[in-house]
Amino acid sequence: MVSNFSIVQCIYNRGKYTPEEIRRILANAEQDESSAAKLLADDAVDVSPVRTAVLQAMGSDYIPACQHYPAYVELFIQSLKNMLHTEAVVESVPCEEDEAIPCYGTSQCLSGDITMAAGLIASEPVYLKLAERYSEEELLEMDEMARDSIEEFINVLNGMFSVELGEKEIETDLELPRFGENIKPRGSNQLRLRVHSSVGSFQVVMATDEFF
Repeated sequence: MVSNFSIVQCIYNRGKYTPEEIRRILANAEQDESSAAKLLADDAVDVSPVRTAVLQAMGSDYIPACQHYPAYVELFIQSLKNMLHTEAVVESVPCEEDEAIPCYGTSQCLSGDITMAAGLIASEPVYLKLAERYSEEELLEMDEMARDSIEEFINVLNGMFSVELGEKEIETDLELPRFGENIKPRGSNQLRLRVHSSVGSFQVVMATDEFF
């Protein structure tokens, strides 16, 4: 089980910094995490700040089938840090705007005891930067390697999430990842959240069926 504590998410939840300012904080934290800790007052500590943000974004409108969204986003943010070496925070309000075109999305469906599709959508520059972080290769344009890198990241992430669900006696199987271009997500019980990272902002998307 990964730690759900995030210093930078605690800072962002306080609402005192703009997205541009938080991206600078994120970039500095990638070099020295103590730089972010210095901005966090002792009385502002939330032991599960990502979960807090997701629950606030969800409000009371989501059905029980969506109860796993907070745990997924917690793992997503931690996996960005562990696998892409990228600090990130998530907004506490639903995202309603689409990404700038051209943009790309990668999703994967988990089926079994529950059905849930999850993945990300990013503008081309951000998608490439995320793919670079994962592959550790310079990627100057959208190509098969960029697509494969994000698909592999999502597959590994969702595999770990499936294991977490299994520990709760919720059995799921992973379907093959999906890739799309210029996506306007339209999933059932969909939640879109903007993620701010040091390489730019993008969306994490969850739904109870495929959203594109």
